[in-house]
Amino acid sequence: MTHPTRAIAPIILQDYLQIRYRAREETRYTAEMIDACFARAQCLQLQERVNVGDQIAVTSYYAGHVLGAVMFLIEAGGSSVLYTGDFTTVPDHHLSAARLPFGLRPDVMITETTCCTTVRSSKRMKEYELCCKVQECLEKGGKVLVPLLMMGRSQEICMILEEHWSRTSLAHPIFVIKGSAQKARVLFQLFASWGSQKVRASEKPFEFPHVRFVDLDEILGWTKPAVMLAGPAMMEGGASLQIFKSMAPESKNLVVIPGYCLPGTVGNLVQAKSKKIQLKDEVVHVKCEVETVVHSDHTDSRGILELISQVSPQQVVLVHGAESLMKTFQPIVKKRLRVPCFSPSVGETVELTAPPAVQASASTALLLNGEVVPPPPVLGSLPAMHGATPFAATFSGLLRKRGRDVFELHPRSEEGLEQCGLKAHRVRFSHQCMVSPAAFQEAWSILDPESSAGHTDPGPLELESKGVSCTVSREAEQINVSVLWDREADKDANVCSFLKALGAG
Repeated sequence: MTHPTRAIAPIILQDYLQIRYRAREETRYTAEMIDACFARAQCLQLQERVNVGDQIAVTSYYAGHVLGAVMFLIEAGGSSVLYTGDFTTVPDHHLSAARLPFGLRPDVMITETTCCTTVRSSKRMKEYELCCKVQECLEKGGKVLVPLLMMGRSQEICMILEEHWSRTSLAHPIFVIKGSAQKARVLFQLFASWGSQKVRASEKPFEFPHVRFVDLDEILGWTKPAVMLAGPAMMEGGASLQIFKSMAPESKNLVVIPGYCLPGTVGNLVQAKSKKIQLKDEVVHVKCEVETVVHSDHTDSRGILELISQVSPQQVVLVHGAESLMKTFQPIVKKRLRVPCFSPSVGETVELTAPPAVQASASTALLLNGEVVPPPPVLGSLPAMHGATPFAATFSGLLRKRGRDVFELHPRSEEGLEQCGLKAHRVRFSHQCMVSPAAFQEAWSILDPESSAGHTDPGPLELESKGVSCTVSREAEQINVSVLWDREADKDANVCSFLKALGAG
């Protein structure tokens, strides 16, 4: 895992434990299990390649989505799998978009499909819509509750509201529950290098003049207009549920649901605008306004298709999405990208085959001769393990087999041919014709305007220009022309015009 994940994940797991304890509900793990688990974690940097044993290599790539999220390229036995996890292809206020090298070409790409049938409207328009609804409620004297995940999402919402407050000169306080959000802010500041360009350029990232970190009791006793950010996102207990119960009976208040809520949760019932919500020991009568402003950090269908196209996998597997939506998206991937695509159900096994891979040693001359697309990275520009710098590229050269499983790549040059025990040969095209001296003079001037190629002597004459060789001889009033040229010369526009003038085009 990454260093940000190593720092953030235990806090989230501990918070979940506390919520379950307070609700006197059963938990599936203990605090001791969390400590024992993360004590064994191995952290890696972005684009770092780590060997796991002798046969497996793992490389991480930036995924966006949440702080510390990465995609993993796993290589084993000559085959490779790219597992995306959750990712976003559109930069947020606090994080950048996913970053992967072009043409990675794994044998299998396993991608999330949370929003695979959705094409989102402008992210900035959604943010503006959120700010307008919040401002409208505050100006009517109401309070606004935004239930969300305090690790990550709260930082972005604070950035959006802070910018809107600065533009509109609003003075209403923005309250954030103490605890996870404060820890998250410290971690976001610590790992600012993982943030967006805006965050990296800021001298004091995640410092918000209008935001106050307060205790739950202070929020519950607040009577003036204010914005309140609290978790958990689906209001299954915790501070967000307590605040919701206090706000729900008043019609002037507003609850903004910024994302998806699982069926059966309080958040889902609020999203459905239920007027009565049955909790364990009470019934909540909902009179406040409820708005859903989707502010997802998952990529949409366009983003998924773009990433698949960029990566160029041999096969695609769709996961982490509604089964019906994945079944709809599967033929779209097949048709548009012409790649085998699978969308297995939960518990279903999919057997995939990968073409055999050949490992070959490449000389430095091959890497630097300009026939590698894209060109190799500058030495030291990517983190390396044991002196190896991984990158994906297409090579053009000579493949030589030296043994049963030993292959070498050499450049297509005289030196490379010699190393392979081969001799160079040249393929040339020929054309023969009879033309008048004036016609030949006009044609040859296309290749060599300064040459005087008129031929009147009976003996043969050898001419050469731009890879084209001509043998001309006089026969009565005509000139017998024999032309030789190679493929490289054929790419020159003047050569093509010359050959066309002689009837060879």
